Order: sequence, then structure tokens, then C-alpha cells
Amino acid sequence: MSAKFLKYFLFLISCTFFTYAGGEVGSQEEIKDTIVVHGMVLHGRVVNLGPQKLSFRLLYSEGINHIAYKDISSIHTKYNYHISFKRMDIEGRVVGIEDNKYLKVMEGDKQRTIKISDIDNFTMSIKDDSSLENKIRNNFPYIRGNINLGLEVEQGSSEKNKVDILLNLRHKQAEHEVKLYLDYAFETTKTEGTQTVQNKDELVGILTYKNHFKNDEFYYASLAADYDRPRHILNRFIPSAGYGHRFRYGKEKWIEPSIGLGYATTEYTDELFDNNNFAVAALQVSGKYQFENVALINTLIMDAFVMYYPSLSNPNQDWIYRSNLTLSVPLFDFLSVKLLYDWVNDSNPSPTIGDNKTTTKLLFGFDF
Repeated sequence: MSAKFLKYFLFLISCTFFTYAGGEVGSQEEIKDTIVVHGMVLHGRVVNLGPQKLSFRLLYSEGINHIAYKDISSIHTKYNYHISFKRMDIEGRVVGIEDNKYLKVMEGDKQRTIKISDIDNFTMSIKDDSSLENKIRNNFPYIRGNINLGLEVEQGSSEKNKVDILLNLRHKQAEHEVKLYLDYAFETTKTEGTQTVQNKDELVGILTYKNHFKNDEFYYASLAADYDRPRHILNRFIPSAGYGHRFRYGKEKWIEPSIGLGYATTEYTDELFDNNNFAVAALQVSGKYQFENVALINTLIMDAFVMYYPSLSNPNQDWIYRSNLTLSVPLFDFLSVKLLYDWVNDSNPSPTIGDNKTTTKLLFGFDF
């Protein structure tokens, strides 16, 4: 085993250790949540509140059941839960469900009725679960995200070192939402008698603020930045702002088009190419669809986005295009596997490189 491969192996082992390090949930033999489904009483703990279903782990079982709210006639928790909704944070026990849409929660000696669709965060209280993951969710209740990693180290007639890192962060509190998307890829190859060749060194970053001022309508401001050394792009920045609307078919089923104006600035690594700056129309579409009860894998999540920035003065000569399709399969509470397909189409000035580039990746992710 090479030293380089051993280094990556130990790195992954360390990540796994720290991911699962932490305290234990209180004794399930003594403390348990109870729900009644079609007249059948189930004991265990509530794991999560989804858009249409509640995730429930049965007592003495590692499997998780996803149960539609319409099938639940009663719910009572002995665990305390940290619930965030409409800029409020409370801790309490769930003591009932009403009209398949509302939870009744006891906060101390005070009972609240909370609409399930208003809940931004639902996680067990630290006093009942002191694990690292739960502490993160309690300390940062409005933040959700995932970090995904793919590594490849090849030793033989050729040497290959490859790393792919994808980060998604989302902070949503009432009408204010901030998203961060980072996608980095690096790859080198070397064969006997040749110099090391850098095949990839690229980064895409998108920071977006949305103000959901009315129902599913929002104003947004965004800053997209990227570089791609093999394609001669030293750096590129695209600030933009505009208006969008979310067409919702469920909390995890929606499509979101937006339109705005922006300005693109590009600096190239090769001095043969002049810097390219132009005003753009900002046209974007994103969407999400979650499939339940899929054979073998149970849940399949499909995310996609398209970003198109054509020049306002000469769209046939200058444009920037990004698109992504991601298929995610949750494996455990915090782990998932993702298949990504990226399509880049830019008006690159180098005819030897061309405009198009497609990439397919398989990554493993930690969701939080």
C-alpha cells in the first residue's frame, strides 16, 4: 500500500470517526415516543418531519419507517424536541396531531399548536441526545446542508490523483434565505517518462440571498464565481439580481424559475485572450422532486438547476451556461450517495478547447 493511498485511507477513517463520535440517546427501554398508525401502537423515536411524512425509528430496530401524516391518528413523545418555526425556537414534547397538518406541543406547562409546513428545524433536544450531529443541529437550527467527497488514487503504469468536493449550505429563517454552493475538482496524471499533467483544477461558487416577500414569490441577489485552469479561465465573477417564483407541489416537490440582470467579468490565464466583460440577462431554473417508496432504495431525490447568462448586446457571441442534475439516495440518517451530471457551455475564446464540457461524478455525502 503506497504512502499516499494510506494517507487518504486514514483521512476517510478519521472523518467517519468524528462523524459518529458523541453522546448517546437516552435509554430507549425507558424513554420512547408513541404513535398510533391505523390503530396500531408503535414505540420508538421521531427522527424527522418531512413534507408529507414523519420518519420514525422503531424500538429495538435500526430501520426507519416513513409514515404519512394522514395515517397517524395519535402521537405522544417522551423525548423533548427542539423546534424552530417563524423565527421562534422552543423545546417541548409533542402531544398530538390535528387535521394531518398541525402538531400540538407542550412547552413546559404551555401548549402550542404549530403548523408542520412552518417548521424550519425539528431535532431532539441535547439533554436527550448529546451526540455531535445533534449538537450541530441544535446550535445551528436554521442551517441545513451536505458535504460530498470523491477520491481516486491510482498507482501502476500511470499515477492518478483525483478529488471532487461538493458543498451545499442553506440558512432559512422566515422570509430570509441564504444559500452557498461550492463545487471543486482537481485531477493530475503521470505516466513513466512524462511530466505530471493537470487535467482538472476548477471551482464553481454561488452565493445567493432570497427574500420571500409574498407566498412563493421572492427577490434575489446572487454572486457566481468560478475558475477553470485547463480551460484558460483565471477567474470569473457574475453578480446578478432579479425576481423569482416557486411553483410548489409539496415541500420537497417544486420548480423555481427566476429572471434578472447581471454583469459578467472574465480574466483568462493566456495573455493571447483579452479580458471579457459584458452585461447579461440572468435566466435561471431550479427544481426538486422526491420519490418515495422506490424499489430497493426507498427514497430517491432529484435536484436540478440551469443557469444561462447571455450577453445583452451580442448573445450569439458571448454567453455563460451552467446546468446540473443530481440523483441522491439516502443510505442512513446522515449519509447518502449522489450521482451528478454537469454540463458547462461557455463562449470560450480557445477553439482547441471548445465551448462544451460534460462531467459525471459519483460522490458520498454527509448530510446535516
